[in-house]
Amino acid sequence: MAAKKRLGEILIDSELITEEVCNRALRMQVGGTRRLGRILVKIGAITSDQLLETLATQFELPIVDIEQEYNPEAKKLLPRYLCSKYEVFPLELEEGTILRLAMADPSDNEAVTDIENFTGKAVQPCLARQGDIHGAITRHIGFSLRDIFNPQSYTRYAKVVSSLALVLIILVAGFTYRFYIESKYGTVTRTAEATIYKNHDLMVGIERTGKATLLGRGAYANGYYSISFDSTDALTKFVDSKKNDLSTNQYEWAKWAASKAH
Repeated sequence: MAAKKRLGEILIDSELITEEVCNRALRMQVGGTRRLGRILVKIGAITSDQLLETLATQFELPIVDIEQEYNPEAKKLLPRYLCSKYEVFPLELEEGTILRLAMADPSDNEAVTDIENFTGKAVQPCLARQGDIHGAITRHIGFSLRDIFNPQSYTRYAKVVSSLALVLIILVAGFTYRFYIESKYGTVTRTAEATIYKNHDLMVGIERTGKATLLGRGAYANGYYSISFDSTDALTKFVDSKKNDLSTNQYEWAKWAASKAH
């Protein structure tokens, strides 16, 4: 029995490529797992349809119509990431042991081996258009946990998670910093006539004219403050004189608020 011709030989005999182009693609293939036909399509030597028709001749396989051949029960056999990785689509499980598999390249032995190991079924390759396979994957095979937790997609998802974590850290840092600022300095309200500082049960208002007002309650004082001053210097002296009536936080904050007018 005569040996079947290889893909490159069939393409040359069909005058779709020259021997020189074939040898160039073979050199590109050395050291990698890429298929010769895919390389030829990538470099523009042939079209996807020309490759498909040549593979049909090489393997004596008809080109299947996925939508007519597809049994919905078969979609449970393969996760989406494997279908996308190898450009395959599960068509039907025959007799419980044979998986009819639509493939863009039936000569992809790595794909057949991996899928047989994954499913525990024998794979029967069926030839289908690459575009039809991609469309069928999108329409019929949903995402699952197996698509997230697998070596192929882990790096991609890890990058997404890392980016989200970084954004979260930045947001938390922003809120933490804002909380720290508000805890230390309180709130600031600005109007056309004055700036009002509030914190630690005290309020300091500083007018554009330089006058200042202190309202609130000292931590160790009886009653409430409601005092106006002609200048912030006078306010500062008053705060110093009432240091014992104020908590440490109140005293430091009131001094800080008075200094903001300078």
